Amino acid sequence: MTDRRSFLKNSAIIALGCTLPKWANAGLPGKMALKYPPMGLQVYTLNTLINSPGADTKTILKQIADIGIKELETATGSGGLYYRHSAKEFAAIVNDLGLKWIGNHVGGLPRSAQVTAGSRNLRDNLQQIVDESAEGGCGWVICSSSSINTMDEIKRTTDIFIKAGDAAAKNKMKFAYHNHQSEFTPIEGISAFDYVLSNTDKNKVFMELDLAWATAAGMDPVALFKKYPGRFPLWHVKDLDKTSGKPCPVGKGKVDFKHIYENSKLSGVKHAFIEQDGSKTIEDPASSVQWLKANIY
Repeated sequence: MTDRRSFLKNSAIIALGCTLPKWANAGLPGKMALKYPPMGLQVYTLNTLINSPGADTKTILKQIADIGIKELETATGSGGLYYRHSAKEFAAIVNDLGLKWIGNHVGGLPRSAQVTAGSRNLRDNLQQIVDESAEGGCGWVICSSSSINTMDEIKRTTDIFIKAGDAAAKNKMKFAYHNHQSEFTPIEGISAFDYVLSNTDKNKVFMELDLAWATAAGMDPVALFKKYPGRFPLWHVKDLDKTSGKPCPVGKGKVDFKHIYENSKLSGVKHAFIEQDGSKTIEDPASSVQWLKANIY
């Protein structure tokens, strides 16, 4: 018979397990310790393939699953937000392959007054995007980019993000903003990156830190973790060629991934997506997976 002391100890262990990300249940009964989040992929990496005429979405997603990817993040292209499918249909394909659809990328404040016919963005289509993502079981809506060339645009972008955070929360989802280099450029004494994080609810607006673009902007990702602890539950694990500065397979460029991963707990990371803009074949992300397994995981 279990005594009171054992009962309380086991109850505390179970409670702790419920508060941790699933991948972080190290040392708990019946759980295999995982040091870092499962490897994911931003499907934009294979954008030219999955959006090409006649492409079979399931075939390409199976190739992704076969290289060891566990989680997916999507992005719009010529095939639409869900690659010629509805959100619910796309989610069914993903689930059948044993993958998890975690995040959905969409634009924020359009960069011009003209919006391409058929395209959607958070300014004009917020509720539709949130509802569709929720219907597919996707947990995150993520702004892929937003116009931030002036302080007025930064403020308008921030207002959109506040609304997006609220809308996502009502659907039991979360919202994040993905950075490029321009977010770190000061405008009227403050960068868009700092403005957004300083003027939004830390429990509703998060950042998806693109490790490569932050590095290219002269930022140390670990210093950002320390400045805004817990605000980076999503990462883009991207590398940049040391000579050309263009995206390359992880481990072959200039990003110091070992330093970043060693300090990952500061960031609050729960999902990490490999991304390599412009990849032509599955071999590029496969190379990134292999390097991460050999050197990080």
